[in-house]
Amino acid sequence: MMIQTGLWQAQAIQDLVALFEAHEAVRALLLKGSCANPTIEADTWSDVDVTIVVADGTLGEFFPSLHWLAPLGEVYTFSQSSNGYMNTTRVCFTDFRRFDCAFVEESAFEAHPLQSEALRPLFSRSSLVDEALDRATFGPLPASELTQEQFEQMCNDFWFKGMLTTSKVMRGDLLIATHLALELLQDTCVLAMVLRDRATGTSHHRAGGQGNAFIAQLDAAPPHPFTAAGILDSVQQSCVLFDDLGQQWSPDYHEQRHPLLAWISFAREMLAGRAE
Repeated sequence: MMIQTGLWQAQAIQDLVALFEAHEAVRALLLKGSCANPTIEADTWSDVDVTIVVADGTLGEFFPSLHWLAPLGEVYTFSQSSNGYMNTTRVCFTDFRRFDCAFVEESAFEAHPLQSEALRPLFSRSSLVDEALDRATFGPLPASELTQEQFEQMCNDFWFKGMLTTSKVMRGDLLIATHLALELLQDTCVLAMVLRDRATGTSHHRAGGQGNAFIAQLDAAPPHPFTAAGILDSVQQSCVLFDDLGQQWSPDYHEQRHPLLAWISFAREMLAGRAE
């Protein structure tokens, strides 16, 4: 197996054009992402991001079906999602080429506002697509939205999960406790990502970087072995980080960690007593 390194994207784009131009159901092929943006230099890690506009009633030939991928190579793994308007297949081949293919029917494409940082038509045989492109404006993708109600639900779920994790530790169920402790850490990362989106005004972060300071806080803390005491340490760390992020989200946020930290302290005392 040969791994595709270097700038493999140009040939991959030609392969996509040849594949879809020969298919009558495909009305247009549009290149998005870094490969369509002349201000960004693609590298080995850039995927090929395309929107494929298909004739109404033909979506089933492409999604969730994967048979159309066969001419492009051997699929290693894939992910699929749908939002009711666009149906996306993200695929990685065994040689590490990566494609992000969004399928949308022609009438839906024409009726839906077009949002993209950059877009370049590779071919079009649809007047509806051409007219939609003429009306489109391009710029940074909007930041992800989190309503106050969603934030409050996130907080409630987090603190309940912290309580439950502590109880599972004390019941000796380290399997579930570890699973929950990792979820708590994931929740802090999700909130940090939402804050980053809000600060930058976009949900697209090609180069990353901003937000790495938050990860440095995790790295600065002592390691948490997957023992009862280590899991409690991890829960405590997540509590402090989540509270700090909550205060960044809103000046009206009030710290909520102290009841749980008291519960964790009590659990540590019990663990110490068992060890004596």
